[in-house]
Amino acid sequence: MTLRLREVVIPAGVETPSDSLQTAVAMSLGIPRENLKAMTILKKSLDARRKSAIVYKYQVDVDIEDEDQVLARNQSVAEKSPGINVANPLDGLNPDAVRMRHKPVIIGSGPAGIFAALTLALAGQPCVVVERGEPVEGRMRTVNRLRRRGSFEAESNYCFGEGGAGTFSDGKLTCGKNHPLIRHVFEQFVQHGAPADILYDAKPHIGTDFLMRVAYNMRQHLKSLGTEFVFGRRFLDFASGGDSARWIVRLDDGREIPTDQFVIAIGHSARDTYQMLFDKGLAMVPKPFAMGARIEHPQQQINRIQYGTCFLPQAAEYKLAAQAESRGIWTFCMCPGGHLMPTGAQPGHLAINGMSYHGRKSGFANAAVVVNVLREDFFRGHPLDGMHFQAQLERSAFAAGGGNYNAPAQRLVDFMKGRDSKGVLASTYRPGVSNYRMDKLLPGFIVDALRGAMHDYNKTMRGYLSPEAIVVGLESKTSAPVSMVRDRNLQSVSHPGIFPAGEGAGFAGGIVSAALDGVRIGRAVLEDSARESVALPVWVN
Repeated sequence: MTLRLREVVIPAGVETPSDSLQTAVAMSLGIPRENLKAMTILKKSLDARRKSAIVYKYQVDVDIEDEDQVLARNQSVAEKSPGINVANPLDGLNPDAVRMRHKPVIIGSGPAGIFAALTLALAGQPCVVVERGEPVEGRMRTVNRLRRRGSFEAESNYCFGEGGAGTFSDGKLTCGKNHPLIRHVFEQFVQHGAPADILYDAKPHIGTDFLMRVAYNMRQHLKSLGTEFVFGRRFLDFASGGDSARWIVRLDDGREIPTDQFVIAIGHSARDTYQMLFDKGLAMVPKPFAMGARIEHPQQQINRIQYGTCFLPQAAEYKLAAQAESRGIWTFCMCPGGHLMPTGAQPGHLAINGMSYHGRKSGFANAAVVVNVLREDFFRGHPLDGMHFQAQLERSAFAAGGGNYNAPAQRLVDFMKGRDSKGVLASTYRPGVSNYRMDKLLPGFIVDALRGAMHDYNKTMRGYLSPEAIVVGLESKTSAPVSMVRDRNLQSVSHPGIFPAGEGAGFAGGIVSAALDGVRIGRAVLEDSARESVALPVWVN
């Protein structure tokens, strides 16, 4: 029998080695440490609410000798372990019922696209993955040229390329849903090169360095299962395939791929593809999103605010929220020990995002602080009005930075007082930052909401409003500006056999939720093939 200890508390100060945890577990159970035969960490969290007594809290499963007697003595701290449940995305599916005339096609190699491809491949039905950007090896070189020289590539950048926009992020693995397949997603990441601590850390993150490794390894695994990858080719168009196929997917090199199902997992930045899909009549509706800026502090400031005088090896993080009339203002994608980088996806557009390597050692902390953008702020009657609203502000940000991919920036205290900033602003953003009044760039309703929120944040985190903090813009793409309408089978309500997926379709908001949606979409494609193996409906273009 395996026992589960609900909470083992260890004082913080240095990262706790495993032998110290084993000692604490043995002491909690009142047994010699040598009686521990095996231990699995299920959860690790940091409790820093009391700065004078910061502690790590663990939940663990242990195999021990004389477990019945030990449990009888320790029912207040331990229980019989129910085990670790890992859901199988193919449970209940009959692979023999799946009949495919053509390989499914997946547009996009971000988390939604790749996990849809993986689900299909694990069922013995490999697909074709089309990605407009480069494989991760070439993509890394391309984005480095942008950071170093301001050299922008329209088809391969921080948004387009293998792994999607999340490849260059903090790699946070957070999800608002308690989904049974989350463990499956995490285990796939670990099997393909992510650090094993994501399986138990209360705030798991992978980091850009490991995310690139995971993307590469997942591609190699999928190729070994028969999946075909097409890089550097843009999804240009689609049409009815008549009797031979439900759809013909057309690429920008003239290639035509017949298929009965294809997945649209394009991410939130493929505006040319959004426009094409709208022109083809794909059902979509505008949705609210959020915009704002990035706030960057020296990491030591955030450490002092969060940890007090206690030294901890990991960079401190934070999560804040405020309310101003009908609008919420919150921090998003906080990157401790992170970097800022340019994430515009079209020439002459500037947006920024944050990323961290796994070690989080840059010396700076950044977080998006964003404001609700409501439908009435941008909607003029067209489903893509939100997209055009984003694009207009990104063009303004590009000009404000100097037209060379520098980012406009201002000291936070100057932003609060509506005055110019003087001198050099310290930032991780590359190619560089240019002094600019952010209150002149952002819409008035965002400026007012941000200023109000900063006072609230400074009450929660005293010292947040510091002269060293800077505001960098523009944070414009927290989520997609539209939702592609799906039916109960996860297909487009207007186009049977087309499966909108992930963040770009409006059904996810980060790596984990996008991956989960990809798993669901992969299964939906398999179920559709089983249903429609005899007769396939044909949409007339």
